[in-house]
Amino acid sequence: MKPKMMTFIAAALALLQSSVFAHGGGKNVKLHVNPKWDECSFQLDPSLTQKQWRQFTREAGLVAYFRPLTDAMPLGTRNYEFSILKWETAIDETEGAWNNTFVHPDSLHSLTGGEPLGFPGLTFRMGVTERLDIGAYWTQNFAANYGFWGAQIQYSLINDLKKNWAASARLSLVSLYGPEDLNLNIYGVDLMASKKYTLLRWASVSPYAGISTYLSSSHEKTAAVNLHDENTIGVQSMIGVLTQISKARIAAEYNFARVNSFSIKLGVAF
Repeated sequence: MKPKMMTFIAAALALLQSSVFAHGGGKNVKLHVNPKWDECSFQLDPSLTQKQWRQFTREAGLVAYFRPLTDAMPLGTRNYEFSILKWETAIDETEGAWNNTFVHPDSLHSLTGGEPLGFPGLTFRMGVTERLDIGAYWTQNFAANYGFWGAQIQYSLINDLKKNWAASARLSLVSLYGPEDLNLNIYGVDLMASKKYTLLRWASVSPYAGISTYLSSSHEKTAAVNLHDENTIGVQSMIGVLTQISKARIAAEYNFARVNSFSIKLGVAF
């Protein structure tokens, strides 16, 4: 990859992190304070109840879900895609499910300031065969105590090159790392379909839609609380569009679920 492209991607990721991981504003709730970290971080409070823990597990599964942000067509053998992305999900930070699972550097430092909770990240996809793609996802909040990594496998069920439509199935995993108080893993299965429209010889647009089911699994490992593990199953639907201009790939996706989310991606294919 050209040095200019690498510089652009690094700068864009830094911009996304500064905007998405920035917290501010104030809510009429009592915040739990721990100045150990400069940003809001995971730490379970003794007031966290089993009901709140279950709600956190269910909603965190949607917040951190590894979304497709691509159409259903396979990349093709030995083709690659490197992208930066941002997804954000609307949560109520004043509820105990979130207020009692996070600490803040001071009493005025809210989790989202009323804005959706978001995560920037990096993704990499590779075409292993003409039908099978694999991918990875990573993000880290260096000012806090957490990050996420993920992996995916996408298999092409139908790829009609004459009519330019496709269908695929996808398996994904996202895992939280860093916090000492808890483990969180999200497993997903997606079914999606798309159709490609060629605008110019070097430009196309591919709307897509699909449905997902997920399992969000949490485990607390701190003496501060005594909670049972939670395993929650949920369903969400998606609509999105992938625009390809030469080697550039731009995608936007909206997910409909208990808490809705919006995601964008900027990448390059080679």
